[in-house]
Amino acid sequence: MGDQTTGAIDESPDVVDAGEETTPHTTNVVVWDIPSAIVVGERFRIKVGMKCADECDLANSEFGIYDEGLQPGSGIRDPGSEEGSGIRDPGFEEGSGIGDQGSREGKRVATGKLSSDLWPGTTGLHVAEVELEAPAAEGLYTWSVRSLGSDAEIPHAEGSVSFGVRVVSHPEYLVTVETVDKESQTPLSGARVVMHPYKAITDDRGIAKVRVAKGAYRLFVSQSRYLTFGLPVEVDADMTARAELYVEPVQERN
Repeated sequence: MGDQTTGAIDESPDVVDAGEETTPHTTNVVVWDIPSAIVVGERFRIKVGMKCADECDLANSEFGIYDEGLQPGSGIRDPGSEEGSGIRDPGFEEGSGIGDQGSREGKRVATGKLSSDLWPGTTGLHVAEVELEAPAAEGLYTWSVRSLGSDAEIPHAEGSVSFGVRVVSHPEYLVTVETVDKESQTPLSGARVVMHPYKAITDDRGIAKVRVAKGAYRLFVSQSRYLTFGLPVEVDADMTARAELYVEPVQERN
């Protein structure tokens, strides 16, 4: 009897060495298409992607989205320059944060599941679009996406990424921005108008309309081949602002 027991332990094919085979694979998480600003309580959508570093199939893997609270000092909207906002543009690369393990705190506000389809032009990146609801108070919040494991046979380490959610009050006033070439006074179409976190693009007449909440802002207007225009504005009613842009000087080559 003793020999049979010993033989079963020594020769069983089910006994494995707890080495490389049990090491969890790294899970990379990305998030993009984050709106630059969301009105309090309104719904918005983002895209979440996950990829195994060893390119395992993560189709149908689940993830959670967590609200980790207001960023320090962000309870009051900062209408300053765009560069100092702490908000990412909703581009794929800016919002990637691959490998950032983030915080372990936060309230779970949503869950989602990856589709079986791969994002075009990638290998192994499974994506889901998620609808979320903005917090009820304005400010700059830190949210995160965390993987919740996968159905793959090989274990996967939890991956996560953090991103900013800018929540603003309901826009009350309409700001009309007229953009022209300083020298010729001709309208400039396609110029980018920013009154952070609000944005617009000028039309063929050089006009952009931006609906904003009451407050102090820094108006920025930029266009290729022109110097960026900046102007402080105080908004407490509908108003019109004029931006006259100078052509960017051409640097002479030696």
